[in-house]
Amino acid sequence: MKQIFDSQWKDIIRKGAGDYGLDLGPESLDLMAMHAQELIRWNKKFNITSIVDPRQIATKHFIDSLALAPHVPENASVLDLGSGGGFPGFPLKVVRPDLKVVMADASRKRVSFLNFIVRQSGLESVKAVHVRAEALAEDDAFAGQFDVVTSRAFTALDRFVSLARPFLSNGGIILAMKGGAGEEEAGLLSETDYRISLIPYLLPLENHSRNIVRVMPVT
Repeated sequence: MKQIFDSQWKDIIRKGAGDYGLDLGPESLDLMAMHAQELIRWNKKFNITSIVDPRQIATKHFIDSLALAPHVPENASVLDLGSGGGFPGFPLKVVRPDLKVVMADASRKRVSFLNFIVRQSGLESVKAVHVRAEALAEDDAFAGQFDVVTSRAFTALDRFVSLARPFLSNGGIILAMKGGAGEEEAGLLSETDYRISLIPYLLPLENHSRNIVRVMPVT
């Protein structure tokens, strides 16, 4: 577990974030190290993540999540659907304290983990809820309340957009984090119903092609 916390692991995060123009301070890196340690500890009992190698946790979970940070409007309310181990929602909140973040997941054990992380972090305006997206959309406290709805490899893009749309406030956007197939999936969306753009990026230190698909309803 020590390797999760060491300065070398934090330096991987710092360098990767720098490729996105983010300058992470010691407090942000400490919070991510805490998140990573608890992820591994909880994963021994609960199925939270299939990625357990410390370096891959740094790159494929944390650094990948941080790619979203430059593309979220200031002071936005963000819903992370299918948050799993807290990605991208928790790292996004760490580097963008101006945001209000809700992480939603259908797994009670994962949500217990997320709320534990939130308590340990001491961060405000971030929480996790245990609910399926379809049921959450029927709650007036959530429907139409978010400036940004996001996910990372949660489900097929067309299905995610249909799940996410009820949560959007007027002028809200969907930011779907996808792999190399993002462009193909985006092509299946109706351009008469949505304004669609791709934000391609390379995952630092891995050189893997990724896409953020930005979707805004036309009406």
